[in-house]
Amino acid sequence: MSEFRLKPGDTVAFIACSDGLAPEERSQVGELATRLRAFGLEVEEARTLISSGGPFSGTPSERAGELNRLFADPRIVAIFDLSGGDSANQILPLLDYESIRRSNKPLFGLSDLSTVLNAIAWKSGIRTYHYRMWNLIGAYGERQREEFYRTFFEGLPDLYNFDFDFLQGEDLNGDVAGGNLRCLLKLAGTPYWPDFTGKVLLLESLGGKANRIVSLLAQLSQTGALERCSGLLLGTFTELESRGEFGIVRDYVRELTRSRPIPIVQSTRIGHGEDAKCIVIG
Repeated sequence: MSEFRLKPGDTVAFIACSDGLAPEERSQVGELATRLRAFGLEVEEARTLISSGGPFSGTPSERAGELNRLFADPRIVAIFDLSGGDSANQILPLLDYESIRRSNKPLFGLSDLSTVLNAIAWKSGIRTYHYRMWNLIGAYGERQREEFYRTFFEGLPDLYNFDFDFLQGEDLNGDVAGGNLRCLLKLAGTPYWPDFTGKVLLLESLGGKANRIVSLLAQLSQTGALERCSGLLLGTFTELESRGEFGIVRDYVRELTRSRPIPIVQSTRIGHGEDAKCIVIG
């Protein structure tokens, strides 16, 4: 069942906590807002959404301030981050985690937002949503919009259900932490690094050939995360798979878990693909 419900008349907000959106993306923002308004929602834009020269939509303080404001605003029922890139972790020390905890409000994002999704889930104890809102106007937009509506308006599990294959083991259960592998590792050694004990560890990636992904997995293993998690959920590794190199990484993950053969699941419906599903973090 859905973790929360939307209804006509609710107000949602767009924000960019990572790199700001380019001015030429304004038309896509408008299209996405139109689709959400067709559901009966009101849409508000954060002041830090479109970049104003350079890669950023505001200073770290300004971006964090806007996110804090949206969490604290009782009119806003859900926050949709539309950004990605490299900059989201700048805001982490500036967030009001106690206010966020009290709001218990859903934040959606993907890719570089893995830093914010996991930090908030860990520090505030609320659930966040690993989902790319742009999917609603992407190549599979009609199906994605139908599944989004059925999940978040009707309380059905459509956007949470996905096909998968076991690479190791035969049962995998538990709350999820993780997301984009490169971005998640920005949290290592910081106060925002989650405790993965008993968690299903989600890993996916847009960029990266086999050598880079193997290097990142080695770092992840060296943090001790693979010794504490209950299993792995491998989503799409876009560049890796386009080069036919997933087998290298699959074998390396098996090697890393040889002494502790945790369940490992693979799904082509989690990650950066335009047909991807939603994973709850926390």
